[in-house]
Amino acid sequence: MIIQRRKERRQPELNMSSLPDLIFTVLFFFMIVTTMRSVPVKVAYRTPEGTMITKMKKKESTIYLFIGKSMNKGKKTGGDSFFVQVNDRLMPPNQVGAYVQSFKDNLLPDEQEEMMVAMKIDKDAPMGLVNEVKMQLRKAGALKVHYAATKKQFIPSER
Repeated sequence: MIIQRRKERRQPELNMSSLPDLIFTVLFFFMIVTTMRSVPVKVAYRTPEGTMITKMKKKESTIYLFIGKSMNKGKKTGGDSFFVQVNDRLMPPNQVGAYVQSFKDNLLPDEQEEMMVAMKIDKDAPMGLVNEVKMQLRKAGALKVHYAATKKQFIPSER
C-alpha cells in the first residue's frame, strides 16, 4: 500500500481589486450626507481684539449670534442702528430668548447641556443692547456663552 502525502492547502488570497471602488463609494456617501453648517451673515461687525483667545471645541449644538450694523444698503435702516442676527434670522433683542428656547427644546437632552451661544459683536455696539441680549439668553437658560475676538498683535513699546 502506498501512502500519499497530502499537499498543503493554501489559503486563497484576498482579492483587493474592488477595494478602491468601495473606499471611493464610502467617501462620496459621506461627502453627500455631511452638511457643513455656515450661517450667512446679514450684519457687519468688527470683532474686538483680545490677548487670551481659545478656540471652540464643540460646534454641533452652537447658536451663532451676531450684533452689528445692517449690510443691506438699499433699505432705510438708519446709519447708527445695530441689529441682532441669530443663526440666519434678523430679530429684535426681545425675541432672542424665545428663539433660543425653541432651538434648545429641539435638541437631545445631552446636547441641551452642551449648547453654547457664540456671540460675534461689533466693537462699537452699545453695551445696553448687548446686556439686553445677555438677559434674554439668561432667561432662556443659555448660560454657556463664547465671545469672538481677534488676536491682538503684540507691539513692544519703545523706551
